[in-house]
Amino acid sequence: MELATRMQQAHAALSASRADEAALVAQAVHEHQVVGVLGDAEAGKTTTIRQALAGRDTGGAVIYLNLDGAASDEHVGFMLAKQLARALLGEIDMSLLSVGVLVPGRVKAKRQQLADLLGVAGLQEALGEWPSGTYPAADALHALADLAERTGVVLWVDHVEAPRLTPRHPVKVDRLLWGVRELAQRESLLRIIVSGREGTQGDLIGQRAPFHQQGQWLTVRAPTETTWRQVASHIDAPSRTTDALADLTHGHARTMLLALAFATGGDARRRPDAEDILRELAARDDGLAARAIEHARTLHRLGGQVLTQIALAQRPYAAAQRGTAPSQEIGKVLNRLRLAGLLCHTPDGWEVLNPLVAIQLRGTVREPDRIEDWEDIDY
Repeated sequence: MELATRMQQAHAALSASRADEAALVAQAVHEHQVVGVLGDAEAGKTTTIRQALAGRDTGGAVIYLNLDGAASDEHVGFMLAKQLARALLGEIDMSLLSVGVLVPGRVKAKRQQLADLLGVAGLQEALGEWPSGTYPAADALHALADLAERTGVVLWVDHVEAPRLTPRHPVKVDRLLWGVRELAQRESLLRIIVSGREGTQGDLIGQRAPFHQQGQWLTVRAPTETTWRQVASHIDAPSRTTDALADLTHGHARTMLLALAFATGGDARRRPDAEDILRELAARDDGLAARAIEHARTLHRLGGQVLTQIALAQRPYAAAQRGTAPSQEIGKVLNRLRLAGLLCHTPDGWEVLNPLVAIQLRGTVREPDRIEDWEDIDY
């Protein structure tokens, strides 16, 4: 069986094994007007929410706003206009209108409804291939409010951390979310889902944040060993190897899926053990760690140094490692690397999120002793 096919089976098995988590999200959306889903990078937040929304009747349109890649306020307006058009027209009719061919009368009627909702400028924006740069997000939110007056709408704002990764980014997430909260207070048929990395929690539900004491907030973690055993049983992966992989990777979903697909191939009597699998996967992309280091350096001048120290289980905030940099500066680096999805913080200490990056940085599969947080640093 090809590796790609085994990967697809592993993905399907993981979705089935996380059905209970998706059900919790679905129940929260049903019971609360505002729902937040937070977690570290690559924990499966977006996939779990999609599964939750696919498994229930939302009572109306789902408007998906992905801030990962949003280049400006007008780009946000473009994305919202596109989503509103898809909700009103459907994919097929929207495709017909976008290419400018002759369309049936029913599609013309829908086009007029869309023009009434978005206005002429919004209609052109929704049917365009690229953002014009002239249609502001506020106009799109106004159209969203008009739609929510007539029917149930779920607005899902995903990857809220993304604009914060770029200095002086033109998308002001706080302003956008305050506007979204105002809409939710006015429109009873509008439900809000906000999802992002755990490092954004204070910006979302802190005392001065848009959703302080609003709705229900859930956390999605990396799949547990129990979940991976369920996945393994679906794809005939060796249970002993699965347990060892889950322990070595801390359940990191992408690595586990690839490793389990790799583990189920070939002669069952000659399958490699967990360490050999991870060693092989790390060797297949020997530039992975170099790209992670480059990414870390774009976030902070000490980013590459701190990422390497975490992989080696050294304390980057200890005097011997941080040199003349104050501990507060190291705390800032750790926060930025976490927000960017390079690090995660567990009860046991800091970890490199992607285990294959960690393996390449330290040169061994087995990790050294965990880092202990021995200084009082505000994470």
